[in-house]
Amino acid sequence: MAILSVKNLSIDYRASFGTVEAVKNVSFDIKKGEAFVIVGRSGSGKSTVASAIMDLTEIDGGRIKSGSIIYGGKDILKMSFDEKRQIRGKKISMIFQDPQSYLNPVIRIKKQLFEAYEVHNPNASYNETYAKVAEVLNKVQLDDTDRILKSYPHQLSGGQKQRILIAMAIINNPEILIADEPTTGLDAAIQKQVLELIAGLKKSLGITLIMITHNMRIAKKYSDIVAVMHNGEIVEMSAVDEIFKNPKHEYTKLLIGS
Repeated sequence: MAILSVKNLSIDYRASFGTVEAVKNVSFDIKKGEAFVIVGRSGSGKSTVASAIMDLTEIDGGRIKSGSIIYGGKDILKMSFDEKRQIRGKKISMIFQDPQSYLNPVIRIKKQLFEAYEVHNPNASYNETYAKVAEVLNKVQLDDTDRILKSYPHQLSGGQKQRILIAMAIINNPEILIADEPTTGLDAAIQKQVLELIAGLKKSLGITLIMITHNMRIAKKYSDIVAVMHNGEIVEMSAVDEIFKNPKHEYTKLLIGS
């Protein structure tokens, strides 16, 4: 049984020159515990799909024309504001691609991590919150807890900031974790560390992983199922071994070849 089902999802954006169809009739099911990777070049619509699952489409300036996103037997797109609040960041969480944009530069890391937990646990004591924060920092391999918590984002490296975003994403024990190009801007060695960390957390925490990437090597190593997106459509979707051994669509062959 699927933990998440996207059915006939279409999304567009209003631009000065007209309407841009970003996602066109996209459908897929994801099983619990699966690593589902959406791969495609920039502008293919893959991040727009991730944004819709988090119900951030309107915030990003888009409009959902049609479709449904079923989680827990309910359509996320038709839920009330309070129902969506209970899911976003708790049941379904996201690691964004640019920590510099999502970490507040004038607020210490401690407060930002505390807020990520307290928003879904408003009655938690200081000691409980601190213990939870220390626990997730340990899970993302940031052991110098006191120094990290006292720091502002600019005092941390790119890899450390990305680990903070991962910690914020898992602090409420989500069932589904979306990683949207999680290694953007990092050097090759740190990219590998971050990807291995995410893969390890998926396994140890039993999380269902949705990863967005343009990199076929990442798709090959970290996925169970690969969905290839091109011009807003899923042009091919299959088990990872099948995709790489026997690609059917010309665009898939082009991505693998490059």
